[in-house]
Amino acid sequence: MKERDQSRFGALVSWAQQHGAELHPSLEVYCDPVTKFSIRVKEKEQLPAGEALLQPGFAAFSCPFSITLSHLNALPGSGPPGSSLGGSSAATPAAFPPRFMATVPPHVIGRFFLMQQYLLGAESFWHPYIATLPQPEQPAAWALPAFWPDDDAVFLHGTNARVAVDEMQANARREFKQARKALKEDADMFPQWQDYTRLLYNWAFCIFTSRSFRPSLIASAHARDAIAQALAPAAGRCGIDDFSVLQPLFDIANHSMTSRYTWDVSSGPLPCCRLVCLDAYGPGEQVYNNYGLKTNSELLLGYGFVVPETAALHNDYAHVRKRGGGGSDSSSELAGGGGGDKPKDFLISLRPLTDPSSVVGRARPPPSCTLLSTSRGPLHLLPEFAHFEPALVYDLAEALSARPETPPAAAGEEPRAGASQAVELVVEDEDEDALVGRIKEALAAKLQYDYQQLEEAAAAGGGDGAEPANQNQRLAHEYRRQCGKVLLAALQSLAA
Repeated sequence: MKERDQSRFGALVSWAQQHGAELHPSLEVYCDPVTKFSIRVKEKEQLPAGEALLQPGFAAFSCPFSITLSHLNALPGSGPPGSSLGGSSAATPAAFPPRFMATVPPHVIGRFFLMQQYLLGAESFWHPYIATLPQPEQPAAWALPAFWPDDDAVFLHGTNARVAVDEMQANARREFKQARKALKEDADMFPQWQDYTRLLYNWAFCIFTSRSFRPSLIASAHARDAIAQALAPAAGRCGIDDFSVLQPLFDIANHSMTSRYTWDVSSGPLPCCRLVCLDAYGPGEQVYNNYGLKTNSELLLGYGFVVPETAALHNDYAHVRKRGGGGSDSSSELAGGGGGDKPKDFLISLRPLTDPSSVVGRARPPPSCTLLSTSRGPLHLLPEFAHFEPALVYDLAEALSARPETPPAAAGEEPRAGASQAVELVVEDEDEDALVGRIKEALAAKLQYDYQQLEEAAAAGGGDGAEPANQNQRLAHEYRRQCGKVLLAALQSLAA
């Protein structure tokens, strides 16, 4: 790393350790050419004798709850930064005026609190942490697709991601406008309200979206009790997962969807989250966290990267949203949650869902309805449906067989009112081919429409069919290309 970066991350590690965090002595922060700032095992010559390989079960690093940053730190009575959760008097004032605290959603308050700590500079308790984050004046280092320049975002046209980008942009505009208005109305109590700019909000939005964690996943039983106590005055307005939490040091580790791990929240004397690696790592190897089973669409939107396709692993899926399920709260932190349930959606996979490389697809829950057997075997195992999530196939089967007198629903459409969520699908032999044919027609119509949209967007390109000219455009171009491969593979399976 450059000397300046070594100084910044060295200060972060020292600060975190002074407040109870841990970093395994055989690990270090370094700058990887691809993943940038990351954590790895030190080179062999730097390791103690006999420690050439870290065996499964080692604790890589930890973050005590006392140094996390979230909505909780803005609450009255939260105590001085670095203090034990819930261990302060109610005399500690809130970070913002009462009107702001009462009317602004918790996840937005958390973002404004991060903005406040950034504006405090070296006076902030979290300064050593914030100094290692991408800085607001360098949007190329932190901007997620929702905040890309228009010349870059155009490369996402025609994809699932473009729809979500529009939702995220609209949510961010609405949230910022509401929160800033609340601050302005109390300008006499909060004269510095104009310092809280849209640029800073976009930055805080992206930091939380890409780096935060859901409290219920990283808090011990003791910490959850303390959180519940802190949230008690806002009972009914804020639950434990209605906001998310930044964990200094912990959030440096990058994502690997195949890494085995556990987040240990119960073995330490104080509220703390510890990453325990269940894989072995050798000298010089990067040590990974695992953000969960997220598709490339979700990774692109929430973290700004995708997993490349290999023979052993792919992460390319099209999302088909159930209609009528309500809007998506795409502004919620991807790693941490905090803004409502996602509408039900289904996956269409680049490779058959039974293929070992379809890790995310294979992990999807089974359909809730009784499985339908045909003369060729279970409906969802028919070769023509190999690339489709079984729940999508059965959702269509239920809609198309329950009321044959009604026009077939489009693929992924919400079942009609009154349709059961778990029914036994019984089809007479003579109707079997007709039902399978109707399902295939509905799926093919959806896929052909989406592929046409993709082709038209690709033809338009970056204004006039231009080739990608920067990293954002190359990333979006590759993502869009893989989206097309998914749709074609699924269409080919229907024609088999």
